[in-house]
Amino acid sequence: MFFLLYWFCFLNVLTCVFRGLQKEEVVLLTHGDSVDKVADGFKVVARSGNIVAGIANESKKLYGVQFHPEVGLTENGKVMLKNFLYDVAGCSGTFTVQNREIECIREIKEKVGSSKVLVLLSGGVDSTVCTALLNKALNKDQVIAVHIDNGFMRKRESQAVEEALKKLGIQVKVVNAAHSFYNGTTTLPISDEDRTPRKRISKTLNMTTNPEEKRKIIGDTFVKIANEVIGEMNLNPEEVFLAQGTLRPDLIESASIIASVKAEVIKTHHNDTELIRKLRDEAPPPCIVMLAGNGARHREALGGGQSPWTPRGDIAGSWGQGPGLAIRVICAEEPYICKDFPETNNILKIVTDYSASVKK
Repeated sequence: MFFLLYWFCFLNVLTCVFRGLQKEEVVLLTHGDSVDKVADGFKVVARSGNIVAGIANESKKLYGVQFHPEVGLTENGKVMLKNFLYDVAGCSGTFTVQNREIECIREIKEKVGSSKVLVLLSGGVDSTVCTALLNKALNKDQVIAVHIDNGFMRKRESQAVEEALKKLGIQVKVVNAAHSFYNGTTTLPISDEDRTPRKRISKTLNMTTNPEEKRKIIGDTFVKIANEVIGEMNLNPEEVFLAQGTLRPDLIESASIIASVKAEVIKTHHNDTELIRKLRDEAPPPCIVMLAGNGARHREALGGGQSPWTPRGDIAGSWGQGPGLAIRVICAEEPYICKDFPETNNILKIVTDYSASVKK
């Protein structure tokens, strides 16, 4: 079960990360998980009702919160993060987006050299910024930008992605793959409890209700479409890098070893499925350029949409990647018909018949 709570949290203001705050603060709690027993050496430093909302081991400088300090709905979340970064982690505050840009460009040039890069654009902020960075780092003929329209984008959103990147001088090949995604499948474990290598074929995406299975189908279908594009364009897979844009928190949630060797899977992101990990491991030259963000949320990482790498104002719109939109579509095992459907259907028929008679 998934809880969304906008709630008061009672804090121990003597704890380092909560210094300067009120004893009662408004925070966003969004998890159904809960702490039953605090580990040895830790103490509870925040509660929301009976829920343990924060723990700390001051001597080891380890802190954990159940709520989201990074979102606007946690009213003083920035103060908490500032306390942790400056007072606990000892950060200097000299990091800038411009520094990150320079470092990314250096890494891209070093890894790619004179090879070509195929970058898959889902339509989200991550892959769009990744494409813009590649364009700044490499020659234009090295970057092959492909926007895969998976059929789950908002109206005209694919067109908006194409137009925005053209302003940067990036030619985008748009692939309409709606049918392939709609009927996409992948291989999955026999069950969550089965630890053997045995696999089963999933249902098609249009018949799948489990969000985790949806993510895996979508991610693997992206890779299949990418392979088709490489074949159609007569590209040598051995000489082409596959570029992705993602954030480090996404990799942590997927329990990717790129980000953490200790993380447990929270949810598998579409750009970190088993098939994509296999590509990383087997590629003769590295075939994937991972541009992991610094952990900031999308809009904040891009200065509210005014990124130096993307056209002014475009990111500030409501761009949302198709994979996320597809997973948010609420599905059921069978069509849902409310108890008032026959009556509503009759009313609609009367309205449409009346409208048709008026037009005559």
